[in-house]
Amino acid sequence: MNDPAQSGVYVTVTHVETGEVVRHLGPYDTAAAARTAAGVEAGQPLTWSRDPETWRAEKYPLAYHVPADTVS
Repeated sequence: MNDPAQSGVYVTVTHVETGEVVRHLGPYDTAAAARTAAGVEAGQPLTWSRDPETWRAEKYPLAYHVPADTVS
């Protein structure tokens, strides 16, 4: 199930109002790299909020979601 070619951190881009997945960006080595790349894709730095499992930022009409880093 964990294909090495698919490893890494991805950004999931969704439409704010519908929740529809618009695209995926990545893979990136870390969640921090993925968040930086999402800002580049959005055309501006994004302000991120974090819940236990996900980083989230919004630039209407899109929302950007990155899995939160795991602490070992």
